Amino acid sequence: MDTRATIRADGSGSDGGGIDVRLCDLSQLFRSLDPSPFRAGTLTADADAYFLNRVKEQPDGQPVRIILRLPAGTLARHPSFDIASALTGHFSACAAAEKKRLRESVQTWRQAALIGFATLSVCLFLAWQISHNLTARPMTRILQESFVILGWVSVWKPIETFLYELLPSRQHRRRNALLRLAAAEVVVREDG
Repeated sequence: MDTRATIRADGSGSDGGGIDVRLCDLSQLFRSLDPSPFRAGTLTADADAYFLNRVKEQPDGQPVRIILRLPAGTLARHPSFDIASALTGHFSACAAAEKKRLRESVQTWRQAALIGFATLSVCLFLAWQISHNLTARPMTRILQESFVILGWVSVWKPIETFLYELLPSRQHRRRNALLRLAAAEVVVREDG
């Protein structure tokens, strides 16, 4: 079942501007309802994307409220499953994973930058040595320029990573959205 067709926002309601979701079944929201600690609360990819998109629409600085509307009797069929904790726990785990991924990206970038700039320094030094210690010939010029090009190519990826992956705040916005969802007030209601 495609959850995008069944998970929908209901902006009109007495609950204000929270994220209001009507479900036909919990399987639209969670991949597993197994109460084991390793599998409980894993959201479907569609549900995860839906909540991330919706929290971006919520005003910054205001707490997020999620209202889940379930068919009558759903909670009785799953008495050991804490829906609110599973939902916020999922986003808390995602925020921690995002923080770890960002920290590892920065660490990898630092190593690549160190190697790249060390290689650039050696290549520029060799190019300088070639230009000052060898007689000027076309082959000498080709060798000199080859070292200059090799040096700059060695720092290409670290500079690109810094400018287009680490510097933009896209990762920080995603992590902030995950943290807002992890701290959200979750209200579970059964429709009569």
